[in-house]
Amino acid sequence: MRNNIKPIYDAETQISKIATIAAALGIKDPYTQGHARRVAVYARRLAECIGLNPADVENIRLGGLLHDIGKIGLSERVLNNTHNRLSGDMLAEVQQHPQIGVTLLKDYNFPAAVIDFVGYHHEKMDGSGYPHGLMSYQIPLGAKIIRVADCFDAITTDRPYQQHKSWIEALAILRQISGSDLSPGLVEAFIADIKENGTALDHTRSISFYSPVFDSRF
Repeated sequence: MRNNIKPIYDAETQISKIATIAAALGIKDPYTQGHARRVAVYARRLAECIGLNPADVENIRLGGLLHDIGKIGLSERVLNNTHNRLSGDMLAEVQQHPQIGVTLLKDYNFPAAVIDFVGYHHEKMDGSGYPHGLMSYQIPLGAKIIRVADCFDAITTDRPYQQHKSWIEALAILRQISGSDLSPGLVEAFIADIKENGTALDHTRSISFYSPVFDSRF
């Protein structure tokens, strides 16, 4: 007699289940839906660039896709904010979204690694991030990768409170916050990938090695 017991984890099934919630978030905050897809692309590419195995790459891709899913629990006043500087109570609310995401994903039986990446993607190398204030060695590699991807996409796309910057400006900013916020090694690997493969906004065009702003440093 064949054993018809289903596996504990089936990514396709779980993604299908979470799609309804992700779509609801897209209705509340249309920017987040496209942002999540692009972060997943950048995170997958960076994970492949540094040589991670396929299973780890897939978990990081899923973590990138779902990293902001906790924003479904945020109020309209936060999601519709058009000011870069938030009030204290609004900032406190925003900083709850990683933990909201963790709580939500636990109900959908995602791998522990994916849930960790969602929960820790706003932690910083110097310990000044949230929600736990972890230091560099305490932050999972996948969360560090998603953090780089998240920062780059946020800088290079229009938000209600800021206009996008060019890829050159964005990479310069990543280097400026390398070490304090982002992993230096991952930033350099990310820069190499962007040079070779372009951005997720224009994946058909490779970016020239030469930068008139940075000369040969890129």
